Amino acid sequence: MESFEDTSALKGCTDLGKARIARAKALLVNAPRARGLVGSADLAASSPTKELDALVLGNSLIGYGDGISLENMMIIENLISFSKLEADHETKNDPNPAAWHRAFINCMLDMGCSVPIHASLEYKKQSGSGTMKNVVTSIVQAGIAAAVAAIPGATVLSAVADSTLTALEKEPDTVKLFNYDVVTAKGVKLAILPCEQANNGLIIVSFSSINHESNTFGGEVLFFDLKVTNVDIYQGSNYLTFNPFAYAEVKDDIESVLGLRRKEMRSKRFARHRK
Repeated sequence: MESFEDTSALKGCTDLGKARIARAKALLVNAPRARGLVGSADLAASSPTKELDALVLGNSLIGYGDGISLENMMIIENLISFSKLEADHETKNDPNPAAWHRAFINCMLDMGCSVPIHASLEYKKQSGSGTMKNVVTSIVQAGIAAAVAAIPGATVLSAVADSTLTALEKEPDTVKLFNYDVVTAKGVKLAILPCEQANNGLIIVSFSSINHESNTFGGEVLFFDLKVTNVDIYQGSNYLTFNPFAYAEVKDDIESVLGLRRKEMRSKRFARHRK
C-alpha cells in the first residue's frame, strides 16, 4: 500500500500478476471449451452501458458513477471479475472471513491498482443492529468516509453506493439473484464496489466486503430486510485507484480468461438511475 500522492503514477501488472494470469490460462487449457464459449450476443450482454450502470456479479454489487466512461467501466469490471475469481479460488478452503478480502485486494494490486494505506479500514469485527440493509449501508459509508478524509475526490462514491443499493431493491428478480449468492448456510458474505472516474482520468473504487455468520438465514425473508440485534459483523474497506492506460498490457489475457470463465459467475445488469 502507498500514499495517495503516488497513486497517479502509471503502474503496470506486477510479475506476480503476470504469473496469476499465466496460471489462470493454463488451468483452462484442458477445460471443455464448448461449455464456456461466449458468443457475440453474450459479449454484448456482458458489456456495461450508460443505461445499465450497475451490476450484480455473484455476491458482489458494482455501481458506476455518471462521470466514468464506458471503456473505463469495462476495464475496472474486468479487473474486479478476474480478482473475484482469483480470490474465490484461493480461499475456497479458508473459513477466515478476512481471507477473501485480502486475496481480492492482493490480486487488484498485482494487476496494477494502487491502495492508499491511509484510506483503508482494516478487516475487523463490530456489533450491528437494525435491518441488514442499514448495517450494510453504515459499513459501506464508513469505508467511503475513511477515503474521503484523505482523498476529497472520493466523496462522489457515497452517492454512487447509496443509489446502487436503492436501485437494487426496486429490481425484485435482481435482488433475488444477489440474495441467492450472498446468503449461505452460515449467513451473509458480500462485497460492494462503487466506481467513478476522477478528473485526472484515474478510475477510483471503494471496496467494502462484509461477512456475518448466522443460522437465521435461509427463509423467505431477504437478507436486506432481516432485522438483527447486536450481531457480529466482519467488515473491511479499501479505496483503490487504477490508471486505465496500464490495462493494455493485460487486456488480451484477462479478457481471454474471462471469456471462458464468465459464466461461472451469475450476473445481471440494472439501472442505477430510473428514467
